[in-house]
Amino acid sequence: MPIPQSGILPAASAHGLFVMLRRRLGRRIDDALRSMLAAIPDRIDNVALEAPETLTLGVVGIGANTWADLFGEARPQWLRGFPRISGAIHPAPSTDVDLLLHLRGERCDLLYELGERLVVDLAEWFDPVETTACFRYREGRDLTGFVEGTENPVGDERATVALVGEEDAAWAGGSYVHIQRYVHRMNEWQKLPVKQQEAVIGRTKESDEELSDDDKPLTAHVRRVEIEQDGEELEILRQSMPYGTPGGEKGLLFASYCKTPVNFEKMLARMVSPTADGRVDHLLNYTRAVSGAAFFVPSREALASLAKS
Repeated sequence: MPIPQSGILPAASAHGLFVMLRRRLGRRIDDALRSMLAAIPDRIDNVALEAPETLTLGVVGIGANTWADLFGEARPQWLRGFPRISGAIHPAPSTDVDLLLHLRGERCDLLYELGERLVVDLAEWFDPVETTACFRYREGRDLTGFVEGTENPVGDERATVALVGEEDAAWAGGSYVHIQRYVHRMNEWQKLPVKQQEAVIGRTKESDEELSDDDKPLTAHVRRVEIEQDGEELEILRQSMPYGTPGGEKGLLFASYCKTPVNFEKMLARMVSPTADGRVDHLLNYTRAVSGAAFFVPSREALASLAKS
């Protein structure tokens, strides 16, 4: 198996930095850019080696509209843009971006320095569109107070879920990543009694236990994203983190990695659009997506090949 980029599989970090960039109008992709992108994993590793205690990790992801100009005709078999959900009654906007930098680690100052250098170096070809600095909240909770990513795969299963394998061997070790930034309506949320909050999520708030089927509404968030196909539950690897400022905008930067985009697309559809049961996710009464994008994160070997093309 080719080596995946470092930011996909490891457990949650204390800090995260997500930068989405758009290609500059009329700027031609050239060998200088290809070499620069190919070197990003090594640059992330260099920061990690200089300060091992920081556990600095990261990925660079490439959008469908820019892929061919970098790699030519060869492409991952499921590469496509962010889904447009038919019949959606909650927003799931698609943001016009072409490149993702997802950096994470134990020191936000080093993430800032690394992110700043990368954005400056890429400025000839890409403009930053949205930058979100995130943090770990308490024991991995969202700002709603509920644990985030409870259903994440563990151990070796993380790679099985997140990484492309023999089904698309040319791009093995890569991953499809989906990004959404949610803005929480915290005032309205905090007015809800805990029991009502738990019904909206489908889990207990303090102990993080899933509610019984009798107590878990069809509109509960957990119920909307639990999907079985051929007897197996669809899974994604979440690397989501909260963000915000006291008195200012706050929410969740959702990030999921998977060996296929289909799992995320089906989960999102059940959240925002009435399905066969006519329900949607009631968590979306208290938070809204304001951006969304899809990328493919090539393996280190595939990304390094850009320098040789």
